[in-house]
Amino acid sequence: MRTPFVIAGTIFRRMLRDRTAIFFVILLPFFIILVIGSATKNLASSRIPIGLVNRSSGALTTDLVRAFDNSKTLRTFHVTSDDTLRKALRRGTYSAGIVIPTDYEASVRAGRPTQVTFVADQNRPPIVVRAAVDALVAREGALLQAANFAASHTHRSFDQTLTAARAAARATQPVGVQVQTVGHAAKGQFIVQGFSYTAPSQLVLFVFLTSFGAAGFVIADRKQGLISRIYASPTSATSVVLGYGLGRFINAAFQAVYIVALGIFIFGVHFGDPLSAFVLITLYVAVSTAFAMLAGTVFRTPEQASSLVPPIGIGMAMLAGCMWPRFIMPLPMQRLGQLFPQAWAMDAFIKLVAQGGGLRSILPQLAVLAAFLVVILPIATWRLRRSIVA
Repeated sequence: MRTPFVIAGTIFRRMLRDRTAIFFVILLPFFIILVIGSATKNLASSRIPIGLVNRSSGALTTDLVRAFDNSKTLRTFHVTSDDTLRKALRRGTYSAGIVIPTDYEASVRAGRPTQVTFVADQNRPPIVVRAAVDALVAREGALLQAANFAASHTHRSFDQTLTAARAAARATQPVGVQVQTVGHAAKGQFIVQGFSYTAPSQLVLFVFLTSFGAAGFVIADRKQGLISRIYASPTSATSVVLGYGLGRFINAAFQAVYIVALGIFIFGVHFGDPLSAFVLITLYVAVSTAFAMLAGTVFRTPEQASSLVPPIGIGMAMLAGCMWPRFIMPLPMQRLGQLFPQAWAMDAFIKLVAQGGGLRSILPQLAVLAAFLVVILPIATWRLRRSIVA
């Protein structure tokens, strides 16, 4: 019984000595999680991005800018010029733009009408943004009008009456609005943002992709006669199959554990209930191992495997939701993605990470993954055994 473990240990050590394998197992997942996680960290944010060009200066201008910065609806980015703002709008960087005119401060203090310019792309009229901006500017304008009215009818200065108006506004309880979003779970959002989505999705992508790509090593060992020489020794075909399967499983499990540790300790990702995550990852690693063993008997040459595995694996991952949430795709594409184990693993991770689910909540996904394993593993072991004894 020691032979399968010896073979598995040899396969694992060979992976550690292979610089290309180390790159795909360790370095590439780290950089992809870092880049994509940083780029999508505001994916689930409800604040709408707008650009703000401020040409004025003074205390009242600062108050207006602060009102935009503190808005719960708008996420303000400060832009240096009108041209830069318009280019950003054409590229879709911001949903809209605001320009505070040069004479804003002087006009407000003098009680003259002044206008804040709203800039938008005519091809994408941002109605929701316009309403939010109008409400914010109107609220600020109401305070200024109240201060001007009080200053003109009392002996107090404009600054004094404005301070009093702001204090009165803060003391008045606003009307509350309860927002309910259809399609969101009670315990979390279906859209997971930043590293919390990227780390699990890259675990699903890379564990399958590197396992699938390891088919080339199996083919090379067969072509070079290494497997035949092992079989010629006092080693049964069953032990050889177990050794190669266990070796592939250990390699995939090593990468899965690495990505989990990376997500937890470097990127602060919470993978959900520990027991549920452990069961899910273990089962998914086993499924990936089964596909790797099957691919090692389907492809004829290592070159064929190395050229076909990346596009096949990445295409499966894209349809399964490893690059983006699957529900944003057309329904036929969503159904097509469910033909692959990555989709079921991603659905389970979303339930654990975003919805706070437990083992019971992911039982349907675990059942489908187990079905993949029950179907693929016997075929893979039979084909590998037949290639050994033939």
